Amino acid sequence: MAEGQTVSLHVCVTCRAGEAERDGMAPAGRRLHQQFARALRERGDGDWIELKEVTCLVSCQRGCAAAVSTPGKWSYLLGHLDDSKLNDVLTYLRIYRDSKSGAVLPSRRPASLQDAMLGRFPPLTPPPDGAS
Repeated sequence: MAEGQTVSLHVCVTCRAGEAERDGMAPAGRRLHQQFARALRERGDGDWIELKEVTCLVSCQRGCAAAVSTPGKWSYLLGHLDDSKLNDVLTYLRIYRDSKSGAVLPSRRPASLQDAMLGRFPPLTPPPDGAS
């Protein structure tokens, strides 16, 4: 494990994932964020995954979306997410964290996430001091 590295998971809480807006029903993205929060508490991964809300990742036609980032590493935009992929996303985050550059080859990603990778972005900030 890359010591001291926190992985940020930004979940779009306004994603509707094709659902019609209904009174009293939270958007699909909000519900997914809540499911991630619950899973992190139950699995004990909250010490290295920082779950964040974001209001729009401009991936509305691609279901629920999330972005993954760590200073000094490639960042990724994921789409087509739902609760059936939650555990695979958490597995992916562990592989991402353990990768020096953040690059995770398709052969190392959980099979359910093969269509989830919408884009990647070069490191926008340097790694923190002492991180490799």
